[in-house]
Amino acid sequence: MGCRSFFSSLALLPTMDFLFPLEVAGADWIFTEKDDEGLWGYDAEMMEHFPDHQVKVRTRKIYDRKAVLAAMEKYGKGYEDLDHVLAEWEIACFQRKFYLHSTIFYSKENVAIERYQPEKEGALTPEEIPPDSYLELLRRKVCR
Repeated sequence: MGCRSFFSSLALLPTMDFLFPLEVAGADWIFTEKDDEGLWGYDAEMMEHFPDHQVKVRTRKIYDRKAVLAAMEKYGKGYEDLDHVLAEWEIACFQRKFYLHSTIFYSKENVAIERYQPEKEGALTPEEIPPDSYLELLRRKVCR
């Protein structure tokens, strides 16, 4: 699954204000929103703020059953146990741009199904944050 496929899954739905129901050692997951594929959250514990108004943040999306079936149909049998995706972003707060550092899709057994690392592929370039997207919501929550 490439970067474009990942971004096509970013949906626009209202934000809910309850805690992200997920426990991972060393993580402080904050619920961000529910979209048509599952629940989004970010790790408040692992955020890094830089002097140039950049923020590095890790997100997690837990997929619902309908989204897992769609992924199986689109990407094959290897996705039948898809559970969640972890992504690491760097957000340029004032410029409204982002860099995707990595994306790892995990099974219910917490085994990596697929990894995407633009840095290693020479594809780490800034992209505009789409208005009314999950990334815009995330930018507003993590940028000070």
